[in-house]
Amino acid sequence: MHIMEVLIRRYEEKDFIEMLNVTMELWNLKMKHYTKKGIDINTSIIKDTGTIPSKLNEGIIVAEVEGSIAGVVHLDFIGKKVKEAEKMSVLKLVKKYGLVRLLRVRKMGKFFEHKVKEDELHVHGIVVSNRFRSMGIGSKLFKEIENIAEKKNLKKITLEVLDSNISAYNLYKRLGFIDVAKSVFSRQQQQYFKSNSHVYMMKKL
Repeated sequence: MHIMEVLIRRYEEKDFIEMLNVTMELWNLKMKHYTKKGIDINTSIIKDTGTIPSKLNEGIIVAEVEGSIAGVVHLDFIGKKVKEAEKMSVLKLVKKYGLVRLLRVRKMGKFFEHKVKEDELHVHGIVVSNRFRSMGIGSKLFKEIENIAEKKNLKKITLEVLDSNISAYNLYKRLGFIDVAKSVFSRQQQQYFKSNSHVYMMKKL
């Protein structure tokens, strides 16, 4: 039986498109309710709006398996080094996607904004590609997240999870995260996200 090695490393510019495709396996589930479009269009919107810079981004960690990006983590912390994003002009964006769709994406983005505190490492998003599930990649990524937090002398790691995502919630519990607060969704948000709330979780270091 061939055992595939998992390499956890910092994001590099050459990873951009593959990293974006893996990220959208998670983000598309949230975006499609707002944009009414599929993953290809939503990936294109993220790319063209510069939501994720294509070059230096100290907040991205990837898991690589046999040359392929198998998992991605997006982190926020004070002092994160990020290259200014390359993006289309507003006029070109509106012409390509329509004003209403872009406003919906902006609304979605604001909903998931999190103001990071000085002693905090916030996990803005973590996803393991469907092709590489059940390899322990999520746990390996979290080990690296803790290493980063400790090197930066940060005191806690925080994240948010939909209450309907039971498998992720249970993983975070096993990794030592505790519930801190719960944000109850409006009726419209419940329809979009197929969840009743967002659970805010924390692990002290």
